[in-house]
Amino acid sequence: MTWKHILAGLCGFGFGFWLCMPRDAVLLPRYEVLVEDASGKGLPFAEVREFRHDYAITGASTSTLATADSYGRAAFPPVHGRTSPLRRLIVCGRLMAAHGIHTPCRFLHQIAVEVPGYVETSRSESELPLKGRGRLIHITMRPAKLEP
Repeated sequence: MTWKHILAGLCGFGFGFWLCMPRDAVLLPRYEVLVEDASGKGLPFAEVREFRHDYAITGASTSTLATADSYGRAAFPPVHGRTSPLRRLIVCGRLMAAHGIHTPCRFLHQIAVEVPGYVETSRSESELPLKGRGRLIHITMRPAKLEP
């Protein structure tokens, strides 16, 4: 056995160990939602719901409801999962085999806002000012037109 074979065996073992070892992964960053009216005033007590579907690990769907504070802000914590790269590849491969190559292999989410008497006008998403703190979704609402 030569040094090349030993080195190749060690590299293979190291890569296999890295591929199979579960580790914590951030599946979805922290989200802050700011709900305002057209004049820039926060809408307190807005009901903000985050719908999540995990295509990466479990295939489960969940949702979380938050009520905006007096400034129109609601926050959702980051979503963590414990998995290995090999498990993610296997789950993704199964999904693609069952549903086709355009199947999402990640964590998807959607934010829905309900404020009585208002409808959504615009929505924008950006990074929070401090790097690595998450994402900010800014939603502008307008009063709903009442029809006679």
